[in-house]
Amino acid sequence: MPAKVIVFANQKGGTGKSTSTYNLGVSLAQKNRKVLLIDLDPQASLTICAGLEPYNYENNIVTLLQGSQNPSECIQSIKPNLSIITSIIDLAGLEIALTARTMRELILKKALKQIQADYAYILIDCPPQLSILTINALSAADYVLIPSKTDYLSYRGIELLLETISVTQQECNEDLKILGVIATMYEQKIQDCRDVLSALEKNYNVLAVTKKLSIVNKGLYDGKAVIEQSENNQIAVAYNQVADYILKNCEV
Repeated sequence: MPAKVIVFANQKGGTGKSTSTYNLGVSLAQKNRKVLLIDLDPQASLTICAGLEPYNYENNIVTLLQGSQNPSECIQSIKPNLSIITSIIDLAGLEIALTARTMRELILKKALKQIQADYAYILIDCPPQLSILTINALSAADYVLIPSKTDYLSYRGIELLLETISVTQQECNEDLKILGVIATMYEQKIQDCRDVLSALEKNYNVLAVTKKLSIVNKGLYDGKAVIEQSENNQIAVAYNQVADYILKNCEV
C-alpha cells in the first residue's frame, strides 16, 4: 500500500508547522512506522529541526522537483524508520521556473509515486504563504493537518488556508481531507490565547494543545525532538496523542 501523505500547512508563519511535522514524524517512527519527511519551505526549518545543515546535501527538494535526480537519491536517513528530503533557500528561485511547467501543480505528486510504496507516512512541511509549492503539496496529499498558534492572526490564517483547500479539492484533489488542528504555543495566563483556543475548539477538530515551553527549542542543535528529550513533557504527550490519532484514523 502507498504511504498516506499528510501536509502541515497554515498561511500564517510562526505557527509551529516545522516543529509539529518533525515531532510527529519522530513519534510515528518510534511507533514502528516508516516515515519520510519532506521540507517544502525555502527557509528549511524542518531540515534544521532534524539537526541537518541545508547546504550539505547536493540532492534535495530542488533536485526532486527539477526531475534531475531519481527521488530515492534525494532521501537522507536520519533516525531508525525516519528519513528526510531536505530543503535550501534555492527553492524560492525554483518557484518561478515551476510556474512555466505544464501540469505544474502535480509535479510533486508524480515524483512521490515513485517512492510512496517504501513508506507508511509522508509528512510535508509547507511554506507559510500560498504558492505553487503549497498547491503541489495539497495536490499530492491525502490529509491536511493545521498547526495554529493560539493568537488571532494564526486563527485567521486557517480561514485563508481553508479557501485554498477548497479550490484544490475542486480542481485537482477531490479526495483531500482535513485531519484537524494542533493548537500551539498556548499560554493559559494570556486572555487572547484562551479566547483563540475556545474559538478553535468551537469551530475545528482540535487534536491537541501544546504549551509554549523552552524545551521545544532546546534540542534543535542536535536534531532531538521534544519526545526524545522527555516523554512525560506536556508537549511530548500532546504529539504522541496526535500520532495515535493518525494511526487510528489514517492507518495504511
